[in-house]
Amino acid sequence: MSLIGLIGGVSPEATKIYYELLNSHARTRHGGQHSARCVFFMLDYGVMIGHYHDENWDAFRAEVVKGANALKAAGAEAIAITSGTTHVAADAVAEATGLPVIHMLDSLSDAMMEKGIASPLLLGTPWVMSGDFFAPALAQRFPGTPVIPTAEDRNLIGRVIFDELVNGVVKDTSREELTAMITRYADEGADGVILGCTELCMILSDGDGPLPVFSTTHIHADAINGWMAKDE
Repeated sequence: MSLIGLIGGVSPEATKIYYELLNSHARTRHGGQHSARCVFFMLDYGVMIGHYHDENWDAFRAEVVKGANALKAAGAEAIAITSGTTHVAADAVAEATGLPVIHMLDSLSDAMMEKGIASPLLLGTPWVMSGDFFAPALAQRFPGTPVIPTAEDRNLIGRVIFDELVNGVVKDTSREELTAMITRYADEGADGVILGCTELCMILSDGDGPLPVFSTTHIHADAINGWMAKDE
């Protein structure tokens, strides 16, 4: 089993889900009590969210690259980043380490194209939804056009992520608000939902609203599993 290096901690809640999914894959693949062969570098969420709110992306990337270099020194043969927002540093990680980066947007794009999705509603941190990285990077891989929520809806999603999910809090009332929002965009022509923040799978899944849900956490973990099993 190949050794994967994972950059986690942004937030730790999502990283835990990745670890559970990778271990589940390993047990399915090998049977018995096998577990995923991986090494983590956990970034300090308190530091990273400070850079996020300050929009200090140079410092943000520098922290991620530091983690990636540590993973390479630990023997990792490829890198995966367990956060949608933190993929802003994916190219810098690849350049600094010379290792392959298993990019979330590659597997996400493949999954949506396989289902014939053309106008997915993009949910994530406010910066993922409206910033200058995620949607353009997706456009390099995906022929459709993401639907970006309004400023009011972006604030709602940001509140759920930053005030609740990153603290391990999942509220039924918030799920109802998000589901009602998804239904509105479906009525306006959206044909899928991207969970572009890896914590969002804690509160939304297929069946929450009328649209198919694409959990970047689960899709990305499947891609990481595929890389780990490539030589078996």
